[in-house]
Amino acid sequence: MVGWGYEKENGPAHWHKDCPIANGKNQSPIDLITGEAKYDSGLKPLTAKYTPFSDAKFLNNGHSVQFQPSPGNPSELTGGMLTAKYNFEQFHFHWGGNDAEGSEHRVDGKMYPAELHFVHWNSTCPSFKDAVGSGGPNGLCVLGFFLKVGAENAALKPIIDLLPQVKDPGTSVTVPGKYDMQAILPATLTDYYTYDGSLTTPPLAECVKWIVFKKPLEVSKAQMDAFRSVMNRDGKPMVGNYRPPCPLHERAVKTSFK
Repeated sequence: MVGWGYEKENGPAHWHKDCPIANGKNQSPIDLITGEAKYDSGLKPLTAKYTPFSDAKFLNNGHSVQFQPSPGNPSELTGGMLTAKYNFEQFHFHWGGNDAEGSEHRVDGKMYPAELHFVHWNSTCPSFKDAVGSGGPNGLCVLGFFLKVGAENAALKPIIDLLPQVKDPGTSVTVPGKYDMQAILPATLTDYYTYDGSLTTPPLAECVKWIVFKKPLEVSKAQMDAFRSVMNRDGKPMVGNYRPPCPLHERAVKTSFK
């Protein structure tokens, strides 16, 4: 799907024209309603093993900024409701023009200034592309973290400091040294919402096990403002690059916490 974006003329309200699955019944993001989510005692902590990355790229794809490791990295995700090992693919961000909006998921209608997505694919599939195209509802697993304004995030600082170098769409930069992505994560991956959903950008494939963590990560005001200086492929500031919530339909949202 060429030419999609977040502007009035090419934004989410138009995506169904070229991507009919946009009107499907397992679309993401959603508004996570705490009073309707069901606690599941079987939802155990997840285990992420991310080795420090060498030769990773940080890029502006016109819709977001993305951390892309070199092929063949050994990082993986297991545990929780996952029945297979998932390989790490990339992480990227969604954010708003002010601190009252920006996250894709919401909690009881509340939005956060930004949301960070760690994308993984099912290791039983031959490749990431196969996991999206034919992996079914277990093809991908995405960890979602809300970002709120507070203290400076030291773990994200090496990435956020690269934003001026990828201000323009289509640009990329090599991440210096060995980047320790593990440091971004909380000490334990507990207290999360989970449901079956989709990619939040075209092709909107309904192949994602979503795991959205209850507790947000903090970034400083200066760090949050740095995202808003990046430009999109429409030649405008890249703000508001989030999809509005989709109907839940018959899906269940489960939580690992009471």
